[in-house]
Formats: sequence, C-alpha cells, structure tokens
Amino acid sequence: MSNSKTMNFLSSAVFWGAIIILFGLSIILREIFHVHIPFVRIVFGFLLVYWGVKMIAGGFNHNWSINSAVFRESKMSDDGMQREYNIVFGNGTIDLFKMEHTGNRKIEVNVIVGSGTLLLNDSIPTKVKMNTVFGSAQAPDKRTNGFGETSFTTSTYKEGEPYVSIETNVVFGKLEIESKRW
Repeated sequence: MSNSKTMNFLSSAVFWGAIIILFGLSIILREIFHVHIPFVRIVFGFLLVYWGVKMIAGGFNHNWSINSAVFRESKMSDDGMQREYNIVFGNGTIDLFKMEHTGNRKIEVNVIVGSGTLLLNDSIPTKVKMNTVFGSAQAPDKRTNGFGETSFTTSTYKEGEPYVSIETNVVFGKLEIESKRW
C-alpha cells in the first residue's frame, strides 16, 4: 500500500489485481482438480473484515497523521502537542526520548493487533500505566502481563511532583517499553 493519505485500498491496483488472480485460481482449481472454492463468499467475508477493521481504527475518512501506524510500519516522535499514539495492525516505534517536560502531561498509547516499542527518557519523571488484554506489555524492569493492569515509573518519578502520565492499552498485541538515561 502507498503512504499517500488519499490512497483507498479498495480502488488500488493491488486489490483488484489480487481479486482477478484469486478468481482465476478458483476457476483453475474447480476445472482441473474439481475443488470448489466459494470465491464470492470469501471475497465478501474479507471485505466485511476490512471494513470492520477500518471502522474500529477510526472510520473510512479518518486522517491518520504522523502519530498513527495503521496497516504499516512507522516511527513516531513527540512534537509536544500529541496526546495519543496508535498502532493498529502494524508495527511502530514511539520515540518520547526527547520529549520536553514542562509539567503534568497525559499521553495515551494504543497497540491493537500489532507490535510497538515505546522509548522513554529516564531523566523525565514518568508514570506508565499498562493495560493489557490478550497481549504483552514489557517494561524495563522486565514486568510483563498477558491480561490485566500494572504500572512502571522512571527513576526520577516522585509522588506529588509534576510528571508525564502515559496510559498504554495493548489488545492482542505486544508493547516493549525502553527507558534510557539522557
């Protein structure tokens, strides 16, 4: 798939080329090997799954910006304005290492049926709340969870002082959190 924002998968040459190839293969299999594949039902099923995933991931006209990796691989960096980062059916790195700490800030990281890495600066007071459903979230102190909630704090975090609050939600995916010193 192209990285173009206006690219529509259903109107792409890749989609229609795959449909024609699969249709041709189903005819060959039926005529030569007497194997009947319900091609129309399979294509219809895949279209329903695709549309369902698109709706879950934010709708058909959602403008995925630099803070999301949907059906692709992406490296995302903090610009001081983003409050949410998403990895949906993709792979991504969320680099918050050079984030500026000016007071309390809340960030949400969602990994849905994908794989992600969250890079943190140990010099910035940060508290990470990790929510996982049928997935894995691994913090620098090697705590993982498959179902439930746990938290992690950087070494500079102190209760009652300004900090960055990060809530991670992992559903059928994997998130690794790395914390390094500046």
